[in-house]
Amino acid sequence: DHFLRTKIRPLVIEFDPAKPDIDAVIARLADDIAEYRVGYQAYYDACKHADSPAIRDPNAVVYLMPGVGMFTFAGDKATARISGEFYVNAINVMRSASTVSSYVGLPAQEAFDIEYWQLEEAKLQRLPKPKALAGQIALVTGGAGGIGRATANRLLREGACVVLADIDEAALASANDELSKTFGRDFVRPVRIDVTS
Repeated sequence: DHFLRTKIRPLVIEFDPAKPDIDAVIARLADDIAEYRVGYQAYYDACKHADSPAIRDPNAVVYLMPGVGMFTFAGDKATARISGEFYVNAINVMRSASTVSSYVGLPAQEAFDIEYWQLEEAKLQRLPKPKALAGQIALVTGGAGGIGRATANRLLREGACVVLADIDEAALASANDELSKTFGRDFVRPVRIDVTS
């Protein structure tokens, strides 16, 4: 599951925490992502076999930013969180290996053969198809009220992650608890907001 969840390597965002220049990071980010995709395509093309499954999403899942931390991206928060957990375990393995010798990753071909193993592909094919709003984030204002709560419920059933926004903190907490019990905490987040000001 590690290679399926994290890919062969993370995207490392060039950043100097001693001289932080977030504008430069933002200006470079689209090119960094495009370069990662090209690299992933090259990895796939170099390692594929005649019977390999089609290339999967070439986007990075794990982003590392020196001095800041790790970010993970996926179709939904739960999958991104799990990918992060896998990569934290990988970091721990790398650190542990470095205490005895130096860490050496798998050769690209061996990593590819694991990532695109036919049994892993069969497992992926058995997964349910994504819902209509999977990968989308919806902001529901008045989310603690009847119409807002019903709207959030519908969006969640269709696969969206929902940010419930309301001015009434107690009602917001109640709506969040109710929807989180049904859909899971990874899919609902409350935020107190006053849209009238």
